[in-house]
Amino acid sequence: MNSALQYIKNKYNLDYNIESPITLAPFHRYHQLVDLFRELEFIKGAEIGTARAVYAEILCKGIPDLKLYCVDPWLAYDEYDERWAQEQIEMDRIFEEAKNKLSNYNCEIIKKTSMEASKDFKPNSLDFVFIDGNHDFEYVVNDIIAWMKIVKPGGIISGHDFTTNVVKGTHFQIPYAVRAYAQAYDIHPWFVLHHSGTVDCWMWVKPDKT
Repeated sequence: MNSALQYIKNKYNLDYNIESPITLAPFHRYHQLVDLFRELEFIKGAEIGTARAVYAEILCKGIPDLKLYCVDPWLAYDEYDERWAQEQIEMDRIFEEAKNKLSNYNCEIIKKTSMEASKDFKPNSLDFVFIDGNHDFEYVVNDIIAWMKIVKPGGIISGHDFTTNVVKGTHFQIPYAVRAYAQAYDIHPWFVLHHSGTVDCWMWVKPDKT
């Protein structure tokens, strides 16, 4: 068992013999996940789907030594069906908002799609990735496949919106994609991060051998 898995097991008094996903609660990405990254001394990460940079700023504030790569095309396109992202003029405004918000942090803004940006990184070069891009099944699976290669063994792959609910007109397919990947590649343990009143997240630790 790698050190990150052992740390999580000890910190939350977990039994890894039970079936995945294991629910961690209360566990909020704004607090507990940021704390976990910091405690594991993760200082190099990427957020896929930065949008207004709300979570990127929280990560940077919570992990003072963090180098964060913020990946987002800030592009309106037909396959991205969140209502706020329908007009390019709005995406341009959101991009400027993100740049201003992150200007005082050690962030590199990468205005590319997830697949384009992933080609710029070496394998095993990041401590963590947080995936919050296009929520359709195909995009989520492709994001996991691409960024799993870039996160180091013992690093964390995680993401937002682990729900099948319709939110703001969008039907999320993330649970189907995450479960499919975890089953196909025998990922265990993996976790659902639950906090009352918020949308669940998901995460796992990259195995030492994949």
